Amino acid sequence: MTPLIIILGPTGAGRADTVRELAENAWPESRKIRILREAREGGVAPDQWTFKDGQAFLPAPGDEDAAILVTHGSLHIIDQMEALHRTIRPMMPDAVWHVARIITVVDCPLTMKHKAVEEWYRTCVHFSDAVIINRRWEVPGQWVSKFLEPYEKEFYPCLFFNLTKVGAISNPPAVIDGEPLRLSHIFDDIDAVDEMEFDEDNLPDEPFDLVRQVDKYFARDELGRRNILVPEIGDLLRQEGRC
Repeated sequence: MTPLIIILGPTGAGRADTVRELAENAWPESRKIRILREAREGGVAPDQWTFKDGQAFLPAPGDEDAAILVTHGSLHIIDQMEALHRTIRPMMPDAVWHVARIITVVDCPLTMKHKAVEEWYRTCVHFSDAVIINRRWEVPGQWVSKFLEPYEKEFYPCLFFNLTKVGAISNPPAVIDGEPLRLSHIFDDIDAVDEMEFDEDNLPDEPFDLVRQVDKYFARDELGRRNILVPEIGDLLRQEGRC
């Protein structure tokens, strides 16, 4: 299977700089890296993926060593992740893509300005192995510390990196290398028992089904409504002139 890096973040957050930096410096020079942008946001480009009617349509891998998929920055993030999950499932016998990393790019000024964006990012980080902090020089250091505080207190396993003014990351290979560090296991090939965290002091009293748990952001009630509502930031981005 071909490794796939998924990039999350709103339009204008610095995803283009992040993608360029990773594509040019995270892999050895001999590696071929393919960029897949969502069709409606990427404009006319030879390599695209499409999110339409709740479905994700990805091209087949070619001769690339890895690919970077950029989500649509103003469409509902959970709808996109759920669609990608349905398309890229690790246990499928005909799977051709392997999600190696999920990376969120944080726009500090936009997040400081809008509380809804901060809540939206909380969802993105839940799925992420790495978080790229961009434009931190435009906000007070105290605000950055406060933004990171919940993730530190709750021991999020993802790694945090800074994107500099020139669009550089101090150690690009560290962003994409290693085992998954994300809280969500939707793209991981793991056994249902591993998710239950049983030990000799924590055994169930009643029979149980070996069924993989639904990610908390995908869970719905009996009427089909999501249990956790995530802010939609498309209108906000339009007000900011970003889309």
